[in-house]
Amino acid sequence: MYRHFAIAAIGLYRESFPEEGAVLGWLLEPRPRHSLLTELGRIAKPRSGPGESLQWDAHDVSRLIEAAFLVAERKPLTKDGVAIIRELRRAA
Repeated sequence: MYRHFAIAAIGLYRESFPEEGAVLGWLLEPRPRHSLLTELGRIAKPRSGPGESLQWDAHDVSRLIEAAFLVAERKPLTKDGVAIIRELRRAA
């Protein structure tokens, strides 16, 4: 769920801001970086709502995008990227 949420959030951001969001393509292409996307999704704290809906807070989604930019610009190895994202999550 977390990975899919991150992919959706990043995808929507890239559609809304194609030039600025181009750097985020590194997380998705040529193949999705599953571990990093899963950790990014955890930042947004998506949760189940009534029925089969998904709920989230806009502030947390903004934090996900900020972290995605940081990671995509640095292009770390997976282990290092996961550590960076987890540290950002703990700092909140």
